[in-house]
Amino acid sequence: MSNDVYQLNSKRLRVLWSNPEVIYYIDIDNDRALPEYAPRDEFEHLMAKSELKIIEDPHINISMTFPESGSKSESIQNRAWSAIQDAISAEPDVYLKRYRGKLLTQAMDKSGATKQTIYRWFRRYWQLGMCKNTLNGQYNRCGGLGKTKKIGDKKLGAPRTRTPGDGINVDDNIKAIFRVAIEKCLLNENQYEFDYAYNQVLIAFGVPLPCKPEHLLDVPTERQFRYFYNKEYSPLEITRKRKGEINYQKDFRPVLSSSTTEVSGPGSRYQIDATIADVYLVSADDRNKVIGRPTLYFVVDVFSRAIVGMYVGLENASWVSAMEALSNTVLDKVEYCKQFDIDITKEMWPTVGLPESIIGDRGEILGRHIEVLSKAFNVNIENTPPYRADWKGIVERYFKTVQVKMKPFVEGYVTKEAIGKKRHGKDYRQDSTHTLKEFTQMMIKIVIFYNNEHTLSEYDPDKDKDLPNDLPYNPLDLWEWGIQYRTGRLRRPSPDIVKVNLLPHTEATVTEKGLKLFNCYYTCKEALDWGWFEGNYKGPKKVTVAYDLYSANVIYLRLNDNYATFVTAALAPRSRAYQDLTMWEVWQRNDINAEVAATSKLKTRSGSVNLVNDLETIASHSKASQPVNKALTKSEKVTGIRENKRLERQQERIKKYDNQDKNTQADNVTPLHNGKLSLKSYKLPTRLKDILKSDSDD
Repeated sequence: MSNDVYQLNSKRLRVLWSNPEVIYYIDIDNDRALPEYAPRDEFEHLMAKSELKIIEDPHINISMTFPESGSKSESIQNRAWSAIQDAISAEPDVYLKRYRGKLLTQAMDKSGATKQTIYRWFRRYWQLGMCKNTLNGQYNRCGGLGKTKKIGDKKLGAPRTRTPGDGINVDDNIKAIFRVAIEKCLLNENQYEFDYAYNQVLIAFGVPLPCKPEHLLDVPTERQFRYFYNKEYSPLEITRKRKGEINYQKDFRPVLSSSTTEVSGPGSRYQIDATIADVYLVSADDRNKVIGRPTLYFVVDVFSRAIVGMYVGLENASWVSAMEALSNTVLDKVEYCKQFDIDITKEMWPTVGLPESIIGDRGEILGRHIEVLSKAFNVNIENTPPYRADWKGIVERYFKTVQVKMKPFVEGYVTKEAIGKKRHGKDYRQDSTHTLKEFTQMMIKIVIFYNNEHTLSEYDPDKDKDLPNDLPYNPLDLWEWGIQYRTGRLRRPSPDIVKVNLLPHTEATVTEKGLKLFNCYYTCKEALDWGWFEGNYKGPKKVTVAYDLYSANVIYLRLNDNYATFVTAALAPRSRAYQDLTMWEVWQRNDINAEVAATSKLKTRSGSVNLVNDLETIASHSKASQPVNKALTKSEKVTGIRENKRLERQQERIKKYDNQDKNTQADNVTPLHNGKLSLKSYKLPTRLKDILKSDSDD
């Protein structure tokens, strides 16, 4: 077909004219090319052998670009077109050399153009697309767009008109200085000013210090530096470097989708996150005591935007408080609200169940505890990358919405004003009036309002378009519609089973005193029946248990991989001192006991060292007191041991009697018998007849 472009080896050919016998064509890449012809069957033969292939027109943009009305480009086009219009219409004569000369002469006479100019117009028309637009003034080729000009002795660019001096060209050495200054000062998260970076360029260039105005005449100008900066570095690259990859992904990346596109109905995905509420609370026991700011957890269903679970408490954002929020998703909300003296109906908060997947922060949803939730209920756990809170944009937005809603009604609300930084500044902590229970009541009321009354202004329906047009974009309306028409995602297990499976899991040790966990001993009827605590027990010494951080009274035995079964074990009598304590208190008491034991160990060790020293002193003294000359033989020395012992015992008795006699006499006692009454002897008898002998005074 006429004007088609073909590829033959390394050549690109444009068909100019054809009939059943011959085809005229031209090489579109040769600046001196002229039309050629070939038999049609030869063309078809090359195409059959796949040596000749049709390709896309590489100059389609030129032929489809029209000049602006009244422009110089349009004037050039009209002049060229009027000169060659008659010649190019004479097909196929214009493609033959013997006829083309006559047509060329007529075009020259008509336009007054030279032979070279007419041939240039012919080639442009034939090579670029065979239409009038190919004759436009191609000013886009002027100026060497994208090409760096060669640096010579002359200063490039317009000459200066006001600033003294001629300036200098930016060569490769100056470009290297520019790049170092840009990368160290501008393309990093320090976000230094452009002026600071240019000053570094001047210093690196060798400007004398201290600098004077005359020193800045023949240096790279700020305009040259800015031109290089904007030319070599794209705005996207600059933003990524100056803001950091994390902030770019969070705040500057294109947002072409939404969270709703990733879910199909209620329970497809929950988002969970925590924040510190912007209000200070007081103690319920003593309202004069400020207890700080509570932790607020929300669990939000992505499809309906309904808040399906929450936690308000004083625990820090951790797995413990996240567990409470997740447990709340399967609780009967009527019973939950009754704990805070709020009466609702089941229809006001019907969101009960576990989702197909949960997305949260790595801090709470990463670790061995969450694996139990994943295995027990087949919940897919997703973690956001670090610093990517935008992956949980729905729940993040809810925190701001809820706290703005409560701001007019709470005292002790946190403001941006720094405490104590300004004279007469207000300390909002002093205004605290609400207890934790009262604050929780407010949060429940706000959640119920948003679930039932709030209209979502930016909700985007999914691709199936089966969402009724008259359905209000309200969380509970979307929830109820999704439950009816998008079922199969939500799971509703027993709250007790969910609670046990969400508790932290660890291993307890089987001992003769009971199941040992955190130095506490537990027992249960099943373990007694199995003989775990018998002295001849030969079974496993470790058992997996779940424990409640809020109570050390019971633990839950996990005997197998069936997460629906568990056995409750209570504190043994020997661990009654830990009754009604939390696990945090148990750990605190264990720490104290460990510290006391460590101190006692040091005391024992120091006493042991002193004892060794004293015993060595006595032993050395005994050894030194031995007679030097040994007159007795070995056999003589051990002869008469019994008699020696008797004599030594007699000496010990005399010493004890003398000490007692001295202690019983008093200097200020007057004798009643004027000294005539003899004192009774308390000397211990040494022989049997002395023991049987009667005393006349008795």
